[in-house]
Amino acid sequence: MSLHLLPRPLRYVLAVAEHGSVQAASRATGIAASAIDRHIHALEDASDTPLFERLPRGMRPTAAGEAVIVMARRWLADAERLEDGLQEMRGQEHGTVRLAAMDSLANGVLPELVAWVQAEHPRIRLAVDIVTPADAARALDDGTADAVLAFNLPQQRYQHRIWTADLPFGVVVAPGHPLAARDLVTLTALADFPTASQSALLPVRQYLDARFGWLFSQNAPVLVTNSLQLLKQAVGQGDLAILTSELDVLPELETGQLVFLPLVESGLRPQTISVAIDTRRPLTRVTRVVSERAAEVMAARLADVRAGGRA
Repeated sequence: MSLHLLPRPLRYVLAVAEHGSVQAASRATGIAASAIDRHIHALEDASDTPLFERLPRGMRPTAAGEAVIVMARRWLADAERLEDGLQEMRGQEHGTVRLAAMDSLANGVLPELVAWVQAEHPRIRLAVDIVTPADAARALDDGTADAVLAFNLPQQRYQHRIWTADLPFGVVVAPGHPLAARDLVTLTALADFPTASQSALLPVRQYLDARFGWLFSQNAPVLVTNSLQLLKQAVGQGDLAILTSELDVLPELETGQLVFLPLVESGLRPQTISVAIDTRRPLTRVTRVVSERAAEVMAARLADVRAGGRA
């Protein structure tokens, strides 16, 4: 239904933005390039504004084009919600739930959620985007996500948190690391060992830099990366330590591959993890079912690993 509710020119704008050119959009959609080009030109003429920059190797949205793209994605998401709502009115549990989630959930929580949905609600479809916390908040606000599973969500007027939990910082090391025998660790103790760290572009590193920048200047990390998987693999080799929360390494804590040591440091606020929806939009049953299950999975796995005594 949603493909018919979204006007054709907007569908073509989305296709060109996604694929980078009229010809590539034509190949992807099976629509003649001349038809796509004609509709986009008509939209530009009607708005008296160019929506794309025509470059030698493709097309790039202008600021006006980006605004149209955001509106088109929101329209498409609303159309899909309408379809899901109509299905519910007919007594059918059917629809797509769009989730924006963190990279750290991709190894444990999200696969468990997908398996549960497939087994218990086979007519529900999931569309999961792995994004930053800021992008998750934007996706919830502009309607391109039905629910978000995100760190440190800023409180918004229309946001409803189905579940939230504190995630205290700690030091993560391999079982054979010298720090692994300790019950607690301080930043001063951590400074005596080689470390790996998140990229300075990531919010968690920015928070740590703002409050404890001396740690990274006094003991420059051996590895800096925006890849959580690389961080975990590097720490698993045995020599490095990272400063993070247990949720980032949940599967490795469950299997004993890594150890989480609580950090004792005044002024270091815990991160938070939340499952949230936007109250401005109707909450479909399928979104509620998936959101509540996501919260249950995270709460249970955190409780289990903390009960193990090393997180």
